[in-house]
Order: sequence, then C-alpha cells, then structure tokens
Amino acid sequence: MNNKLLFTTLIFFVSLISKAQTVSYYPFNSQLAFSTKTSAPVFFEARVQMNSATSLITTEVGPQIPVKKKDNVIYYLGGGVSLGLLNDVYLKQSSNLKGFYGSFGVRAYPFDKLPKLGLNFEITPYTDSQVTTGLLRAWLGVSYKFK
Repeated sequence: MNNKLLFTTLIFFVSLISKAQTVSYYPFNSQLAFSTKTSAPVFFEARVQMNSATSLITTEVGPQIPVKKKDNVIYYLGGGVSLGLLNDVYLKQSSNLKGFYGSFGVRAYPFDKLPKLGLNFEITPYTDSQVTTGLLRAWLGVSYKFK
C-alpha cells in the first residue's frame, strides 16, 4: 500500500510542478484531463476517470505529439498507458497496468470572444494489458487553455 500512496502522491506533485496549461472535460465519458503546453513539440496529458468508485480509480497518462497546427486548431497523435492505481489493493489483481491506448485528436478554439475555450475530439484505440481484447473509443469534450 505504501507504494500506491507514494505513486499517487508523485502523480499529484508532478501535475502541480508541470503547471497544467489545459484542463479538459469529456462529459460523455466522465473523464477529466490535465495537459502541459499544447504548443510544445510534445505535450503530456493525464486523464482521470470521474465516475469510478475509489477501488477502481483509472488514470491514463501519455505523451501527445502535435502533427499540424493552424490558427486555432491543433491536430495531434500519441498514446500511453491506462493504470488502475488501486487494483491490487481492492481487487486483488497483481498489476496496476490495465491497458494501452493510442490517440488521434483535434483541439479547436473556435470562439473569438472566448479564445481560451476549446472543443476536443479524439479517436482512441484501446487494448487490455494482455493485448487480447480491444475497442475503439471516441471522446468529445471541452477544454480551457490557461496560457
């Protein structure tokens, strides 16, 4: 349990140190995401499942690479891992690794009067940690860019 608490604390402090530049919410999937500066050559994103019981906290972390930028639109691709931070504690599973995902997305900031408010759309193929099953997920959300 000490390792899990340490890992959770580490993620918390890394998000504070990174000074998240963008916060996104995907209401249809109940995910809250924190991203570093999206104008960088590579930005990092952490997502937390908001409708899970504490025994099934799911977090996804991974890098994203902007492949094309226009005035108010960023196209990106990336991938990462899905972690169940408390799987071994409550579910008696031996691994916290739940699976892997890829992402192909767009972030648009279409509102002239609210230039920091954006819309996100992403296609994210997902597979479990054993790479035996998979699914194709779609995310639609809103974001707010702080800087």
